[in-house]
Amino acid sequence: MPHRARLLGFCFTNADFLFEMDAQGIIQFTAGAATDLVQQGSDALVGRSAADLFKPSEDRKFVAFVKLLKVGERAGPFNLTLATGAEANLAMFRLPENGANISCTLARPDTGAATMPAIDPRTGLVSRDGFMAAAEKADAGDALTLVTVPGLPELCAQLTPDNADALMESIGASLETSGASTAGRISETSFGALAPAACGSLGLAGKITAAITANGLQAPRIDESWIGLQGPGLSAGQRILSLRYVVEKFAETGKVDRGARDIAATFSGMMNETQKRLADIMRTVEKGDFSIVYQPICDLVTRKVSHYEALVRFTKPADTGETVKFIEALGIANAFDLAIATKVLDVIEQADVHVAFNVSGATIASPASFGMLAEILTRRRKVASRTLIEITETAAIVDLESAGKAIAALRNMGYRVGLDDFGAGSASINYLHAFQVDFVKFDGAMVVKMGSSPRHDALLAGLVKLCRDLGVTTIAEWIESRDMAGRASEMGFHHGQGKWLGPPVLDILAPPSRRQASWG
Repeated sequence: MPHRARLLGFCFTNADFLFEMDAQGIIQFTAGAATDLVQQGSDALVGRSAADLFKPSEDRKFVAFVKLLKVGERAGPFNLTLATGAEANLAMFRLPENGANISCTLARPDTGAATMPAIDPRTGLVSRDGFMAAAEKADAGDALTLVTVPGLPELCAQLTPDNADALMESIGASLETSGASTAGRISETSFGALAPAACGSLGLAGKITAAITANGLQAPRIDESWIGLQGPGLSAGQRILSLRYVVEKFAETGKVDRGARDIAATFSGMMNETQKRLADIMRTVEKGDFSIVYQPICDLVTRKVSHYEALVRFTKPADTGETVKFIEALGIANAFDLAIATKVLDVIEQADVHVAFNVSGATIASPASFGMLAEILTRRRKVASRTLIEITETAAIVDLESAGKAIAALRNMGYRVGLDDFGAGSASINYLHAFQVDFVKFDGAMVVKMGSSPRHDALLAGLVKLCRDLGVTTIAEWIESRDMAGRASEMGFHHGQGKWLGPPVLDILAPPSRRQASWG
C-alpha cells in the first residue's frame, strides 16, 4: 500500500474531512467528505479562507484557536458550528516538519462516545476531575493511595524550565508504572492512585523521592496514605460521598485523618463533622450573623466603577470562603443561591447601580434549581440590564450541553453572564469553549503572580488575548496596588477588582460619600 494512502487511512479512522492551511489561514489541501460535511467540493475550497467553513459567530473562535497553536502542539477537538449549520469537531496539529502550515480534521460529533478525562499537561496524569470519576467507579476491592510532596512548586523553581518539566514528567511516569489502574494529580502538590487492595503499598513516596533526587534536589518528607474502599454497611452513594470528602480534604491539606484506614471509618468521621458544622451554620443563619457587602469593579484605565459584586460575609470573615464551600459540598448551595439572588435583586430594584451576584455550578447544572432561579429572574426582567450573574467553579459542571442551554436562557432574558475564578480549575478552558458568556473574572491567585516569570506572564497574556478575541470582557481579581493595576491593564484586562480599586461597602443605596466600607 502506498505510504500516503496508509496515512490517509489512519486519519479517516477519526475524521470525516481533512484540510491543511497556511499561516494566513488559506486552505492548501483537502481530502474526505467535503461535499457531505461542508457542502462544497474539495477543489472549490483550495485557495479560500478556512474561517469561511464556519458560521460568522464561530469564525472568531477558530481564528483565536489558530493563533494560540504553537509548533509541535495539538489542539482540540473543539465543537464548532459550520457555515452549513451542522456541528463538527475540529482538531488541529502544527507538525514541526510542515513549516507554518497547520493540519486540521473535521468530524461529526459522536454523541455516544465516552468523554475522555482531562489530562494534567505537566505530568501526563489524569486531572483531579478525571481521577474522581475513576475512583467513584472503582471496585470495592480496590484501595486509594494518596501522596503529598510539600514544596513541589518551589523545588521546580530551583531548576531550569526544561528540567522542571522533566521532573514533573518523571513523577507522572513513576505513578503510571507503579501498578496503579488509575493515577492522577489532584492538587499542585498531591497525587492519587487506585489499585487492587491485595497489591498493598505501591511505594509511591519512594518512587517520587527517587525522581526528585535524580535531578540533584533534596527531597522533602513525602507522606503516603492508604485507604481501603471496602465499606461494610455503606450504600454506593455513601461510599462516593466518602471518597469525595477524602480527596477534597487531602487536596486542601495534604493530610488524611489519622486512623482512617477504610472508607467506612472515613464516612463515620465525615458524618460527625458534617452534622456539627451544619448545626453551626443553621444557628448562624437563624441569628442573622451574615450580611451582603458590595465591592466595586472598575475600569483599569479610568478607575470608574463598572459595577459592584455582591459578596456574602459571615461574622468571622476568614470563615466565609470555607463556609460557602461547605454549603456547596453539602448540596444546599441551590437554596442558598436563590436566597442571595432574591436579596440582591431587591437592592438592584431600589438603586440605579449594576450588581453581580454568584450562582454555583450546582444550581446551573440542576434542572430543578435552575428552573426556580429562572422563575425569579423572569419576574425581575426589568432590572436584567443592570444585573450580572457570575457562575462559580467550586462545583464542577459535568453536563456542559445542558449548562450551556441554561446560560443561553439567562442571556436571552437580558442578563449578562460570566465565569468566576477563571483559570483556577482544570475545566476553565472547557467552560469558555462550551458556554457563550459576556465576561470572565480571572482567579486572583493567577493575577498576583504577574511578573513572577516570563512563562506565567505568557500563559496569562495568552488567556486574556483569547478572551478578547472571543469578544469576552476580562476582569482581574486581587488588584492590591497601582503597580498591579498597571500590569493588568498592559496585559489587556478590561476591569479590575481589589482593595486598591475600592473595598467592599455595606450600603450601595446610600450616596457615594456616605457609603460605609466593610472588611476586605
